Amino acid sequence: MMADQVSRREFLARSSAMATGLALGGAAGAAALDGGEVRRQTGRGDGMIQLAEGGRTEYVIVVPARPTPQERKAAEDLAEWLGEMTGAEFSIVPDSQPRRPREICLGATNRLAEAGLGGLAESLGDEGYAIEVAGERLFLEGGRLRGPIYAVYALLEEDLGLRWYTPEATLVPRRPNVAFAPRARRSLPALTIRDPFYEAAFDGTWSLRNRTNSPDAPVPEEWGGHVTYALFVHTFNTLVPPEEYFDSNPEYYMLDANGNRSPQQLCTTHPEVIHIATESALRILRERPTARVISVSKNDGGGTCLCDRCRGLDEAEGTNAAALLYMVNRVAEAIEDEFPEVTVSTLAYLETIKPPKTIRPRRNVAIRLCTDNCMWSHPFTPAREIEAFREAMEGWAAICEQIHIWDYCVNFSHYTAPMPNLDAIADNIRYFVANNAKGVMEQGAYQSVGAERDALRSWVLAKLMWDPSRDLRELETDFIRGYFGPAAPPILEYNRLLRQAGKDHAEELRDPPGGIRYEMDHPFLSDEFLRRADELYDRALRLAGKGVIRARVERDRLPILYVKLCRGPEYVGAGYGALIEEFERIAHEVGLTHIYEGAPDVEAKIAAWREAAGQ
Repeated sequence: MMADQVSRREFLARSSAMATGLALGGAAGAAALDGGEVRRQTGRGDGMIQLAEGGRTEYVIVVPARPTPQERKAAEDLAEWLGEMTGAEFSIVPDSQPRRPREICLGATNRLAEAGLGGLAESLGDEGYAIEVAGERLFLEGGRLRGPIYAVYALLEEDLGLRWYTPEATLVPRRPNVAFAPRARRSLPALTIRDPFYEAAFDGTWSLRNRTNSPDAPVPEEWGGHVTYALFVHTFNTLVPPEEYFDSNPEYYMLDANGNRSPQQLCTTHPEVIHIATESALRILRERPTARVISVSKNDGGGTCLCDRCRGLDEAEGTNAAALLYMVNRVAEAIEDEFPEVTVSTLAYLETIKPPKTIRPRRNVAIRLCTDNCMWSHPFTPAREIEAFREAMEGWAAICEQIHIWDYCVNFSHYTAPMPNLDAIADNIRYFVANNAKGVMEQGAYQSVGAERDALRSWVLAKLMWDPSRDLRELETDFIRGYFGPAAPPILEYNRLLRQAGKDHAEELRDPPGGIRYEMDHPFLSDEFLRRADELYDRALRLAGKGVIRARVERDRLPILYVKLCRGPEYVGAGYGALIEEFERIAHEVGLTHIYEGAPDVEAKIAAWREAAGQ
């Protein structure tokens, strides 16, 4: 597709080798838009709130007398961003101070009860948030982890128009006069694990603002933390190390078709194997008290034990997942009392994808279902349209309360390749959630920034993972207009062009040669497509002028340059050498280091192009 001593990114890289109003920085760097008054009506409100007038405000931010770290962080961020937006100073005061007519009450303040909102947080779980209005008072409340911070950023984004598109690109409408009708609402995430697995999404501050919780986007525990794995996947060798046990106890390991014991997998019905795996899991969880998921899953590469116990169970249940789940359930049962908040995850992958007839995962077990049998070979087709995956998805959904999805959404041989698959990915997320998915990892370009539309993808996926009902086109348009500013119109047109190319070649893309690793001569990357894309990016560069917007357009154009360079000097002609120089310059400016999943390879790729050009 981890050993416990390396990060997910390192592990996956090793495995693959083997197999306008825009600002940079934080609030202080936010550039002003034109003056005027913001009035944003997003739904039912309890009347207009005059948040600021003439760069001054009568509002204070009220927090509990003893705020939690999350409430303190939320209040500080709210004061900072409202100040940037309006120029006014928003003071933070404890709820022990006398009540004022105009307050933004944040967290579990003593103001909640008198407004009839007592016990509000109890309905918000770990990460949900609520925005309520009572007269001229605004209430922001959240669940016990990141909830209060999410409430703040929901208000700023959804009611006041701020955006955090990337760690470097922030949109702040700066107005001295702000009156708006806040929309009363309560929101809980559709997924408890929201993981756009792109390098572009691994900034902890960006993650906090956009409500993802990827293990690779670190957020301090005092601000609610992030999802952490005690062990990730392919963990049999960690739980029952063959270098420690195989020589003395070969019966702990799989019996292969030749009647030999192999350390490739465990014998998952052996009582002593289950005992050792359980003790290992307990030890690891004690060493990592913040972990919320531990994987008990087969080593990569397939293979299953054919001893009488394992084979008999698998044959009776009609799947190789049966003997695996036998052990997983027992480990989960053994750790539950000491670690009630930990989920034991295992893989429905390769030969274990089919659910068993009668065995059921325990309530603290999650099935991590991989889309290898659909999105790997059919990367542009929604997963629900592939019969084998649909049967597995809906079969596990019928017997398991929590499913974690491992989805694939990038060309792993060409991270920079144009890829018209966002419609399929959005459809997938909705389908997963409708079938008991509680976690989704969208595996993209996790080794390097600068991959195809990675900034847009990360932001759009973040929004869909919180609320899959969001409209994909609206999200794409929001990002492109905000991120590219004056250069947005041709970039919007390019995205329509790419989507249309996918539609025009739908049959060829349903089962492309190479599957997700298709080459750069695929018919949808036609001469006409490349010609039109160049025209649009040339126009975008003219509109961008100089500076940060131009750099963003150039980064976005890398996939088009890449296709032409892969086609070679015979395709490009006399300008091939100049195209190499352009790609190299942009790649270095962006920080692109990986094109192929594995070791850094950009420099080697450029050298190969130069050799082809006779340089």
